[in-house]
Amino acid sequence: MMNDEQKTDKKQRLIRKGKKVQEPVNTQLVVNIFEGFTKDERDLTQAHMGAEYFRVMAWIKEEDEQETIGVRSFRGFHQFNERLVFPLDCSSYKYIYIELIKVHSRRDPATSKGTVVMGRAKIRLPPWTSRGKFTSKFNLVGLNSDRCVEIKGYLNLSMQLHRYLER
Repeated sequence: MMNDEQKTDKKQRLIRKGKKVQEPVNTQLVVNIFEGFTKDERDLTQAHMGAEYFRVMAWIKEEDEQETIGVRSFRGFHQFNERLVFPLDCSSYKYIYIELIKVHSRRDPATSKGTVVMGRAKIRLPPWTSRGKFTSKFNLVGLNSDRCVEIKGYLNLSMQLHRYLER
C-alpha cells in the first residue's frame, strides 16, 4: 500500500514522462582579475620607501570574502591575472564588492597591519540568465585629501556565470 508522499511522487513522474526532467543546477560566479591601476596623491609628498604590494579583496556575501595574492606594483600598475570563484545559491545576489588594498605599507604605519584601502567598487553581477563572459574596466573610488569621493584607479576584470550539474 502506498502512502500519500509516494502517490505524489508517482504522479509527478507520470506527468513528466516523455519530457526532459530538470536536474538541480549549481551556479558559480567566475571572476578573472587581470590588471589594475591606482593613483595615490600621498606618493607626491612622501619619499619612496621600497616595493609596494597590492591585493584585491572581493565578496558577494561577507562570509565568503576572497582575496588574490599580493603583487608588486610598478608605478601604480598591478598585474594580478588571478581567478576567484564564488558559489551562488540563488539569483537574489545583485552585486560583487571589490577593494584594492595596499599591503605592508610603510607610509601608513598607524594602520594595524599596514594595510590601506586604495579604492572600492560595487559592481552589478551579470544577469542570472546570461551565458556569456563580460569583460570591462571598472573604476575604483576613494576619498581624496579633501574627503571628497573621486576615481582612484581601475581594475580590468571579467565575470561569467558558470552552471554545472552536481553528480
